[in-house]
Amino acid sequence: MGRRGSWLGLAASAAVLGACSTIGPPTGPAAAPAGMKWNFFATPDDGKRLAYGLPDSDVVGIIFSCRRKATTVGFHTNLADGKPGAGVVRFRSGKARGRYAASLTPSEIADGLDATGAIPLTDPVLAAFEKTGLISQVEDRAYPQDARTPAERTDIKHFFGFCRG
Repeated sequence: MGRRGSWLGLAASAAVLGACSTIGPPTGPAAAPAGMKWNFFATPDDGKRLAYGLPDSDVVGIIFSCRRKATTVGFHTNLADGKPGAGVVRFRSGKARGRYAASLTPSEIADGLDATGAIPLTDPVLAAFEKTGLISQVEDRAYPQDARTPAERTDIKHFFGFCRG
């Protein structure tokens, strides 16, 4: 399967999330595993996904998803701690910070919980992320999931452009 096909298969199932968004010592954020990057791709249901992960693997930090002319952007990530049920995921981009309701379920392939929810497309954190390519999940032991290359920043802009329609 090619690189794009692998990413499509990866994103098609929420169960592919690895525990990479919680790697590191409990005293502070760790560095992202080598090779992690943002990728933009289509889904089988005519939506688009933006995933931060290690290509051709199950190691994924955050997956954002949307459909054309969306009012919200879905997210899927992994939390190290918590209880199944209703929960909160916090993201920040620069000075913008937000807390977002999430459904927490035990992860089938990683330690911790899978967290899914939605963020309004006009949210300040998403606006800052689109502009700067910088974003972090503000949970214990999370690492920054920042775009480091022009190609990643282009993928981020394409994703949000698609969502707005």
